[in-house]
Order: sequence, then C-alpha cells, then structure tokens
Amino acid sequence: MLLRKLLTARSHHLLRRWASTDPLCFQNEKLQAYLESLRQEYYALRVNAAGNSSLYARLSRLDPVVNSLEKHRALQRNITPEQDLAAEKDEDMRALMLEENNVYAELLRKQEEAMLQELLALADHEDYPSLIFEVNAGAGGQEAMLFAQELYDMYTSYFEHMGWEYEQYAHETTDIGGLRYANLLVNDPEAYNWLRYEAGVHRVQRVPATEKSGRMHTSTASITVIPRPADVQVHIAERDLKIETKRASGAGGQHVNTTDSAVRIVHLPTGLAVESQSERSQLKNRELALKRLQAKLMQQQLESSEATKQATRKAQQGNLNRNEKIRTYNFVQDRVTDHRVQQGGTQHNLSGFLEGGQPLSDLIERLHLEQRKLKLVELIEEWQPPQKASDKS
Repeated sequence: MLLRKLLTARSHHLLRRWASTDPLCFQNEKLQAYLESLRQEYYALRVNAAGNSSLYARLSRLDPVVNSLEKHRALQRNITPEQDLAAEKDEDMRALMLEENNVYAELLRKQEEAMLQELLALADHEDYPSLIFEVNAGAGGQEAMLFAQELYDMYTSYFEHMGWEYEQYAHETTDIGGLRYANLLVNDPEAYNWLRYEAGVHRVQRVPATEKSGRMHTSTASITVIPRPADVQVHIAERDLKIETKRASGAGGQHVNTTDSAVRIVHLPTGLAVESQSERSQLKNRELALKRLQAKLMQQQLESSEATKQATRKAQQGNLNRNEKIRTYNFVQDRVTDHRVQQGGTQHNLSGFLEGGQPLSDLIERLHLEQRKLKLVELIEEWQPPQKASDKS
C-alpha cells in the first residue's frame, strides 16, 4: 500500500502537465504553439525545398527539432490518462499502470532536455563561411598592448585547438613585445557561432613588472568579430582611393628613418582611413592596408543591413574604458571571470586559461548556453502565430 501511494504521488507530480509561465518549460502554451509551427514549417519544406539551397538548409536545421518533437509526442501517447487510472478497479493493475507512467515520464524529461538543446542550436545559429577577428589595445598604454598580445596568443592557440584555419593580414607590435592591433581571417563555418560572444572589452588587473610600489593596474583590450557572408562582396575602385606614404614611426631599425615605407589609405566615398607600417616594404604595407580597408567596408555593409541588431562593432568595442568589460583577467587573484555567466563564470589558474585550449573552450561553452537561452526566450516571446485566412477577412 505504501509503495502504491508513493507511485501515485510521484506520478501526479510528474504527469500533471499544467500550463507554465516559464517560456522554456515544455508545458508553456506559447512554446507548444511555437513548436507546432516549426513542425508545420518542416513538413511544408519537405514538399517545397527541392532545388532551393536556402530552403534545404532550413529544412536540415529543423530536422532534429521536429524529430525530437515527434518522439516526445509518441511518449506522451503511451502515458495512461488520470481519468483512466481512476476508473481502474484492480489495485495491482493500477499500480502497474502508475509505474509505467513514471517510466514514461522520466523518458519524457530526458527527451525534453534533448529537444531544448536542439531548439537552442536552432535559435542561435548563423551561417558564415569565415570571419574577421580583430584584437585592439585599449586603455592602459604599454600594459594594454602587452595584454593585447596575450589575448592574441590565447585566441590563435584556441583556433588551433578547434582545428580552424586562420590567416593574419595586419599586425602591429611594439618594441617591448606588445600589440597595437591585429586582424585575422578565420576560415571555418562554425567559427562565428563560437566566437561571436567573445567580442567586447576584456579587462586585465595586475601589477606590471615595471611597477616598483606594487600597485595593481587596470588595462583593457577589445575583441571584434565581423562575420563574412558568402554573398557579400566589396569592390574597391582605384579612383576612390587616396594613398599616402610616410616614414614609419617607432622602433624597428635604420629603415624606419630612411624609407617612406608606411602607407595610409583614405576611401574617399566613405571617408574611412587605414594605415599600415608593420612591414619594411611599402608594397607589402599597401597590400595590408587595402585588406584592412576591405574589412572595414565589409563591416560597414553588414552594419547597415543589420542596423536593428546590436552586434555592431561599436557595441562590441564600447569606448574601451576600464569600467566597461565582458571579462576580467585578474593576475593577483589568479582568476578569470566572465561577467555574463551566472554560474561557473569564474575559473582559476589564469596562466593555463591564457594558453587558449580546453579551459577557454569550457568557458565559451557555458557562455553559449546562457546566451542561447536568452535568445530563445526572446524569440518565443516575440513570436506570433500566423493569422488564419478567416481572421484576416
């Protein structure tokens, strides 16, 4: 009798599927309506997607979500309704039915977890074959430039850890091993989805080697992630360029003072200006400056076409002030903290983290999960069911 009561109580707890106000709970009516709309879209695409690559890509992304939904509904059909349980007179049979319901309820819970992961991936996946990755020193002078170099090393190690191909096409360093800025092209269709939330101001807190009083300094560097769509092309006409040469400034040897190797290019239609002096050859600096200009023009195109979105370079970089940050690297406390991750956002062993391997990968995965949940909640809350023909008339 005690076992039967326990089964009945657990069954009622798991199977009483009332409506929920949590937008990511599968008993939420709006989430159920949204899932049904995805299912209908999926079966419509199966009829119409042939020969259309964009529709077929959407169909492929919907496939795991709809398959999970169909499995979920099949499991629900195996659960004995409460009214049938109440009508069963044989107590042993009722206990058996309750036990089966508990088994199916646990399978439902696991299926809902799997479906949520599929939904999160669907809500926050954008296809770009490559991206432009920028590291720029911010506030803090030479210390900021040293930190920018450490971030550059960390992320290039992470690219290698992920197996992504990348190409450096602008890179300006200082005479003490710091980095003013660096631009890289990362070629991998998954790179943008993993790196998009790395964009922003990164803050470092530590005691510089040159600080005699032991006072901790705070400096910043910024990361910018610019997606490169396959269908966006930037054409630069020679007549639209104003090209100037000058002698490179800073350390670098005798050639700095004897040749006009530095190149500055102004794009006349937009007023955008770039320069490069990292190479000894004027021709090489001209080539690098043109690549930087092309990246800026592409970014401008993307921002104008996505003006309503927040993922612009200005939003990513902020003003590079010390009080603006997405992540803090504290050397005194040997920790790194991502300020957007509620649980598990702090890791210790900073030197290991800066190697850019699994520790960074783990933090990026946790950040992704939180950001994807926020985006899915926003998507569901903004979603409106399509109007029926009778409603329009």
